[in-house]
Amino acid sequence: MTDPRLLTLGLAVAYVAYVALVHDRRGLPPSRAMEASIPTGIELTLAHAGTIKTYRFGRRILVGRAPSADLRLADPRISRLHARIEMRDDGVYVEDLDSRNGTMVDGEAVTEPRRLEVDDEVTVGSAALVFRGVGAWK
Repeated sequence: MTDPRLLTLGLAVAYVAYVALVHDRRGLPPSRAMEASIPTGIELTLAHAGTIKTYRFGRRILVGRAPSADLRLADPRISRLHARIEMRDDGVYVEDLDSRNGTMVDGEAVTEPRRLEVDDEVTVGSAALVFRGVGAWK
């Protein structure tokens, strides 16, 4: 029968050999990756119910009365999901989501997705949303 101390010594030597020969060859761990998502979004100024406020959103905004809307507006003329404003590869677009009272851009009805330019005014119900542009922020 072998001495248990000899077995323990053998395991310790094997572990040290592993660390010296294998573990150290892997080199330093890689540096932390840069944050993959660059915070880019849409900036709007909202004039509604006697207040004016500027908001910064992500790449897509749902406008409506529903709790799931990103920009919730308490106005009976606004549908639960009224309009969508989203960034695409070639610009920022507004789209009416078959709302009852429609969506307007600078006084013209939106019937298909329409590209927004800086300072365009999007009207939903009694609210006016002025598109201020896109930017990067946290």
